[in-house]
Order: sequence, then C-alpha cells, then structure tokens
Amino acid sequence: MADSKRDTSGSKRKEYSAPALEKGLDIIEALAKEPEGLTSAEISSRLNRPMGQLFRMLVVLQQRGYVSFQADAERYEMTLKLFELAHGLGPVKRLNLVAAPLMKQLTQEIGQSCHLVIYYAGKGHVVVQQNAPSARVLSVRLGAEAELSNTCSGHILLAFTEEAERSEMIMAIPDSHHKPTKSALKKIVQRVRNDGFERIPSPLIQGVQDIGYPVFDHTGAIAAVLVVPFLAYLDGSHPVKIEDAQLLIENTAQEITAGLGH
Repeated sequence: MADSKRDTSGSKRKEYSAPALEKGLDIIEALAKEPEGLTSAEISSRLNRPMGQLFRMLVVLQQRGYVSFQADAERYEMTLKLFELAHGLGPVKRLNLVAAPLMKQLTQEIGQSCHLVIYYAGKGHVVVQQNAPSARVLSVRLGAEAELSNTCSGHILLAFTEEAERSEMIMAIPDSHHKPTKSALKKIVQRVRNDGFERIPSPLIQGVQDIGYPVFDHTGAIAAVLVVPFLAYLDGSHPVKIEDAQLLIENTAQEITAGLGH
C-alpha cells in the first residue's frame, strides 16, 4: 500500500496522516490545558502554526459546540461538549444511573451537596453532582478537576489503586500540579486504606471538611469517590452533625458499590 512502511525487522507498520484532523485535535488539546482559554495568537504560538492554518478549524469547532469565543477577552475556551459525550460512555453512564438517585437521597438526609470523582489522565474529574436542598449551598461543578496529591478524592483514588497503577498515576500528574514525595505518598496510602475513608479540611475553602469514601465496581477495583464538602454553620443550626453525616455518606458509598455489582 502507498501509505504503509516496512521497518527493519520486516514487519509491516501502517502510518496514516490526516492533517486537518490533527490540527483540530491539537487545538482541543491546547485549550483543554488552559481553563481561562487562549487568544488566537497564543494558540498559534503554542502549536507553532500560522493562524491562517488554524482559523477555519476554530470556526468549525465553534459551530460544532466544542469551543466558545469570549469576544470581550478575545479568547477561545473549551466547552463541556467533550465531557457530555464522555458522560454517555458505558462506565460513566452506568455510574450516573446507579449513583444519582442515591446521591439525591443523601443530600436530603444531610443537607449537604455531594459529588462523584473518577480518575483520568493524572487528575480526578467530577462526573456526577447533586446540590443540597438548602438555601445555603456549597457545590462543585460537573467536569471540575481535582489534584491527586492534596484533595480528599485524590487521596482515596491513590490509596485504593493497585501499586503498579498508582505509579502510573503519579507519573501522569501534570507539571502544574503538586506531586507527593514517596514518603508522603506512603503515609497517605497507609492511612486512608486503614481508615477506609478520607476526612480532611478543604485545601481551598476555610471552614469546610471534605469527607470521602471509595466506590468499587463489580471487579472490586475502585470506580469513583463519593465526596461531601461539609459546610459548617456558624450558628449551629445545621440539622445533622458531621459524625452522623459521615455514617450516611459511608452507607451511600456502599449502596452505590452494591449497585455496580460488587
């Protein structure tokens, strides 16, 4: 075939080129790394391509809903369309179907929001979210990312993953995120596995305790982490104490696990 090559061992290796597709994927990958978006000049610089080669790609990506253009800042940003497409994949869809009603019940029982986090590409990602039925709500948006080294969900994902895969997770952590030392990682894994959960002060919001429990799939592998950012009320008016809420969070994680077949 005209588009195939033969290596020195005599085995056939096919290489295909689709320049237009590659340009579009390059743009998506560049924007995915920048939550605040990029200007056209910045995209051109990052990809080392003249803007003339990229303009039509950006227009089509806008038309298809993958990219939005913020006219006031003259910046292109990723939309959640890729996330929505991924949400329809089997494992995530199954997780959503099983977890969503149980999470809604949990929020009604404890008066706090909750969310599910899965691991992908060196980070945690929120794939299911449920707001509390309250006038005072603290919640994490769908698609939000969580660092592995300093978050409740990240600690649990690391702790309940097999050692070989955990090493790959650490290697995949982006350069912009903190990477734990070997000794710090060992302490996190031992503590969380022994306790069976994680409860730490939020690394971002004062007065919030993040409480998380692992959710396992039918094979016994960790599938996700159920997290509640527990918001304390200064006037003491919250109907459920944090210790009681933690028991309900644990029960819900176990029910989701059972629903996944474990």
